[in-house]
Amino acid sequence: MASRAEARPAVTEAKLGVQPDLTRVELSLSATAQYRVFTLADPDRVVIDFAELAWKVPDGRKLQGRGLVAGLRYGLYKAGTSRIVLDLTAPATVADARIMPADGTQPIRFSIDLRPSDEGSYRASVQAVLFASDGAATAMSAAAPDAKPDDAAAPATGGSSAKAKLAKNQVPAAKTATAKTADKGGPATLVATPPAKAAAAAPPPKPLIIIDPGHGGIDPGALGSHTMEKNITLAMAKQLQQTLLATGRFRVELTRDKDVFIPLRDRYKIARDKGADLFISLHADSNPSTLARGASVYTLSDKASDAEAEALAAKENKSDVIAGVDLSQESQTVTGILIDLAQRETTNLSSRFASILVNDLRNDTTMLENSHRSAGFAVLKAPDVPSVLLEMGYISNDDDERLLTDPKHQKSVSEGIAHAIEDYFDWRDMIRRT
Repeated sequence: MASRAEARPAVTEAKLGVQPDLTRVELSLSATAQYRVFTLADPDRVVIDFAELAWKVPDGRKLQGRGLVAGLRYGLYKAGTSRIVLDLTAPATVADARIMPADGTQPIRFSIDLRPSDEGSYRASVQAVLFASDGAATAMSAAAPDAKPDDAAAPATGGSSAKAKLAKNQVPAAKTATAKTADKGGPATLVATPPAKAAAAAPPPKPLIIIDPGHGGIDPGALGSHTMEKNITLAMAKQLQQTLLATGRFRVELTRDKDVFIPLRDRYKIARDKGADLFISLHADSNPSTLARGASVYTLSDKASDAEAEALAAKENKSDVIAGVDLSQESQTVTGILIDLAQRETTNLSSRFASILVNDLRNDTTMLENSHRSAGFAVLKAPDVPSVLLEMGYISNDDDERLLTDPKHQKSVSEGIAHAIEDYFDWRDMIRRT
């Protein structure tokens, strides 16, 4: 039986045709696939969601900068859904979108036609599903275009953070009776448990660490000579999880354990809903200068520590836009209103852990000068979970890229991070006892 990956329809070729009043994008498919088409604004873009596809265009070729299409991006948006985003050079009307059957030497094709439009007409079409294959809206998603990843795309979350925190401190009631089964399969009888032997209070649960591998799916993050940021962060997250679990001191969960896109707001929501004790977002930066290298640690602040930190935060906060997520209802969250809700204690704990992490990592990897920095990163805005963002190096630098893709270096860095986490909780527990 073919595997799921082998059974998926594949995009085998992508073409872009331009006429004075028409821009056509045409994708060759190995089999027909359900789809839906809608538009988003700020920036203007057309989004095409397919039932999950394999992208097998030779050399990973993308369409860029012709007609109404400024660029094309593609990737897994969530389990079962592949997303293609067409960035527009100007407002456009989706005049037609259809699957064309195979014809002679022509394979099955998906075709979408764009025509120039005015801003008012374009805005009127935003978020509406303009074209869809029969049954696509039901089969793929009955939710609005900005629906967040479902349980298959992101770790399941529990109830509210208040419930999660209560669960951490709950002590099960002492049993007053136990079931006892008679020998030789006789009936069970209830035997009272003397109060003096009541069950002891359960020990508090181990601290929960949420590790967030940056980017994923349709959002590759920074691009190096031979790799993408999303792959480096996922590999490091899995190694760090393994290292932390080996200590026996922590519970560890990842915001994603596969190449899938998760909106920024959902990443820190996972940490809050699960009542996390610490949130670490892993990234790898790029820089126009190939000489720039070294790791750095960021904490949340409404005022960036320097211009480079501010620029980096602005770039990271655009991840949702890159993946074609409608942020019109979430702009306040993404642009910083939760900074005002950040609790003083959480900010102080985040800064304390960042300082410990910077100090411990110096033994395992090259660090930037002024390694502890701050800026308004959207992914760090859980007001009650200490959070840091670790930039592990620059994949635009050959030496850093080589190290970041080396399993031995990943293991060494993960051990440095784990040591810092242990130091942090040792300090926290000592403070709480005094």
